[in-house]
Amino acid sequence: MELKRLLQYWNGFPEISMEERPVLSSDLEKIVVKNPLSDAFYLKKKLLIRIVVLGGLSLFNIAELRIQWITGSPDLHLQTLLLFLLLFSLYFHIRLVVFADYPTLLALPLVSFLAKLETILDKYMGSFRLLSALAGIYGTLLIEFLLSRSAPAAYGSLNGNDWYKGLIAVFLAVSTDILLLHTIVPRYRKVQSTVRKYREGILAKSQNK
Repeated sequence: MELKRLLQYWNGFPEISMEERPVLSSDLEKIVVKNPLSDAFYLKKKLLIRIVVLGGLSLFNIAELRIQWITGSPDLHLQTLLLFLLLFSLYFHIRLVVFADYPTLLALPLVSFLAKLETILDKYMGSFRLLSALAGIYGTLLIEFLLSRSAPAAYGSLNGNDWYKGLIAVFLAVSTDILLLHTIVPRYRKVQSTVRKYREGILAKSQNK
């Protein structure tokens, strides 16, 4: 049904006729034939899952931060930074879902449709940097937890030193970001590049008309 609706909108696109449209690139043709709003395009489900997870982690972190505030825990600064990142990430993803406006996305003209998809993909790829930062902090907390069970002396040294914890968090965040840039992100970057080339081809063809 989604494919039929999309083809109807694209066939009725007023700026150029079907004969004048540029030929689909092989990558985009495969995407459209498969399902134009699935997987790499239709990110709504992934975004909603992230929102639910981030919301749950934020609530847990608020409760944990309250306990550490009362007990005067040395992890107070790290937990505060974590709460800020969680809330900002939650806001970022909610705003992206609102911006995408998936119920009306297919009703857009072809060029506007492709431009919005390009922007959504760009923002979604940017969200992986937030996830990397969160992974760095959670990784640091995990290391602290493991040290508290296996090496109390090392845990005591690390737990009371914000400088060391900060270095570990930054190292883990950068490492996670590099890993994502070489594994998951290229897939979305390729789709974004394909969408951009197709949109620019349509605009160039229209201007030369």
